[in-house]
Amino acid sequence: MNLSRNRQRGRRLPRKRGWQDIAGWYDELVGEHGSEYHREVVIPRTVKLFDAKRGERVLDVACGQGVLCRALAEAGAHVTGIDIAPALIEAAKRRNQSDRLAIDYRVGDARRLADICNAGGFDAAVIVLAIQNIAPLSPVWEGCHRVLARGGRLVVVMMHPCFRVPRASHWGWDEQRRVQYRAIEQYLSSSRAEIQIHPGSDPSQTTPSFHRPLQAYVNTLGSAGFAIDRVEEWTSHKTSPAGPRKAALDKSREEIPMFLALRTRRVT
Repeated sequence: MNLSRNRQRGRRLPRKRGWQDIAGWYDELVGEHGSEYHREVVIPRTVKLFDAKRGERVLDVACGQGVLCRALAEAGAHVTGIDIAPALIEAAKRRNQSDRLAIDYRVGDARRLADICNAGGFDAAVIVLAIQNIAPLSPVWEGCHRVLARGGRLVVVMMHPCFRVPRASHWGWDEQRRVQYRAIEQYLSSSRAEIQIHPGSDPSQTTPSFHRPLQAYVNTLGSAGFAIDRVEEWTSHKTSPAGPRKAALDKSREEIPMFLALRTRRVT
């Protein structure tokens, strides 16, 4: 009955949410070496923080079309990448054919790693710019704990939850003080927002983004048997064009981080 009413009133039903339907667009956006933020900030700093050793067994959780998998494989790691979207895994495999890198790609849910990975089968794992699209957190950490060898490390990179809150944070300009600032309307409350995954296209095609405060990440990681041994906060690499606000805009980028990176180790 509801379906009939929607049709009669000319309403569009929501599209199925997820990355499967936009895999082609996403692969084109990220490309061989990543988007601009991937290339300039995220991938080089993740690789440095991760410090993969040649021959290590590495799991890239929610790997997308494999841009980080390829960077880690080029560093000498034995990489396995998993993603819930079959089309993204197919895109990763196509790119891997040209690279000739030995990467094992698998379709799988980050919350059900035990279904596709052996216990203790990896020396390290990484989740980059994906954890804020996944809920709940605990099954992800518990799965990583299970598939990592004791002492194995897990690196998690996300949009900084203190300063990038979907629908509740934005840049502002104080004309009197001539400074740009970051306005935060909500932080401690966890929330979910639907984000358009292909800007400029169908506005009904969205994916959920989950905001959590820092304590949610730290406490759930600890409960799952991980200890954080390093925290890094990464700023944007961009600078403003010449103009009366350039100095203030550049300073705000240098002072207010865009990304948060956590390096943890399995301690239990």
